[in-house]
Amino acid sequence: MTVEPRLDIIGAALADPSRTRILCELMGGRAFTNKELACAAGIAPQTATAHLKQLEAAGLTVSLRSGRHVYHRIAGAEVAAVLERLASLSLTDHLARPGSAGADTRLARSCYNHIAGRLGVLMSDRLIATGVLSVTGDAVTPGPRYGEFLGDIGIEPIRGAKSPAKLCLDWTERRHHIAGPLATAILQRALEAGWLERRTGSRALTVTDSGFAALDRWFGIAGDELGSVHAV
Repeated sequence: MTVEPRLDIIGAALADPSRTRILCELMGGRAFTNKELACAAGIAPQTATAHLKQLEAAGLTVSLRSGRHVYHRIAGAEVAAVLERLASLSLTDHLARPGSAGADTRLARSCYNHIAGRLGVLMSDRLIATGVLSVTGDAVTPGPRYGEFLGDIGIEPIRGAKSPAKLCLDWTERRHHIAGPLATAILQRALEAGWLERRTGSRALTVTDSGFAALDRWFGIAGDELGSVHAV
């Protein structure tokens, strides 16, 4: 008997627009209640419950209880990476239109636990160009300036990981940004330092005034390279 992966189960879970909207909401890396996800998907809470059961059965999401509430999130970084890769195959023309609802998401957003969009791609390019990271094929290894960069930006040494980062194909830019421990640490540092701010009800990230200064200092990214990713 041939053992084959049950891709049909995952395919069925992704085949409904409401379920994909729920997954897109969860791709920001945060956990949400059933009611919050129902609102994001524009469906009734009872309908969201049924969708979430199917997503969890397919291994795409997990649920956890905290007090009186049950929260739902993406099952893990590997699932998030697969969803990001699948999204890169979808149509995204509406995100390129100036002033469209998706424009800010294209410029800077959280992708599970790291930075994506134009900002994520630019940061990754600079880390490689300045010798912080080295890329050979699909393998990412520390470059000659890796330790210096961690100390300068205020990130503790990353221990226990085989590689500090890995390549993740950005679904709007169609180029790679980095994921993995270093990318997670950079996002956390940026949020804690107030360089980036999350937006309510969106995966989009806002770059603050201090954030523009930090991007220029630590990554060599000028504000005009980010288009309209400005503080609001």
